[in-house]
Amino acid sequence: MKTIKTFSIILFYGFFTTSSSANEICSTEFNPEVKKNSQEKLKEEVHEIITSYVNDYKNDRHASKKRIIGIEVPEADVAWTVTVTGQRLHSKNWEVNLNEGLPKIPTYVYRIELKTLRAIYDGKINALTAQGKAFGSDYTPMSVREINAFRPSIDDDHHLNAFSFHFWTKGFPEIIPFHEGATRKVHGSNATVFYYEKGLRTAWYSVAPGDKVRHDPREQANPFPMMCVIINGTIQGEVDGEHITVSAGNTIFIPAQVTHKWWNESDKPAEAILIMFGEGA
Repeated sequence: MKTIKTFSIILFYGFFTTSSSANEICSTEFNPEVKKNSQEKLKEEVHEIITSYVNDYKNDRHASKKRIIGIEVPEADVAWTVTVTGQRLHSKNWEVNLNEGLPKIPTYVYRIELKTLRAIYDGKINALTAQGKAFGSDYTPMSVREINAFRPSIDDDHHLNAFSFHFWTKGFPEIIPFHEGATRKVHGSNATVFYYEKGLRTAWYSVAPGDKVRHDPREQANPFPMMCVIINGTIQGEVDGEHITVSAGNTIFIPAQVTHKWWNESDKPAEAILIMFGEGA
């Protein structure tokens, strides 16, 4: 099962919106010089943000693994290549280079909307949450595409998930916040993705009153087992046709290929940690 692009267990559509004042529209639409200067400032801002991630990744032990990847931000009308050589420079420092333009080799390219890039930089959302979606056709404000006839394997996608976490998460140890403001809608409720790699997917869900989770038949069974740890509130569910009620302090195990769906009939939100694992995860 593909991961980064399909993220068949996590997320859906973006909640970010853009806005601008009438004065801003007028000043850029009718004054080419102002528009040009604004675009240059935008490019500088985006370059500064991406450079900060490159410099941080130099100190990440995962930079010992070679990788070449592209980054493009449509609003800035510019793209970059990140080259991780795998060469150790110091005891805890590796060589990572940033150059303008897309990679010349077959590889992945991150496409990030400006508002989303700023939100990730400000710690309002993490990159895996911004990329996730339930189905391949779903919209996401941060996505990944292949260039130069790249045909990734499932393992390639798994490795990219881990890279996405480590490259776009600063500092050590790496910390991921989870709260309502750091979520996107997934399968009918809000979620924050924690971490993905081969054989492991983890996320936090907040199921508001009235939310219906996984009621689309296409998403009611996974090819891998999962555990749902209820940490707050109460949810109703149906697992393999059996109705259940689960409250905080309990964990549900759902085997691979078993259908399941959830809803919240209470007047208070419910929260759960989702752990997906095993072959195919």
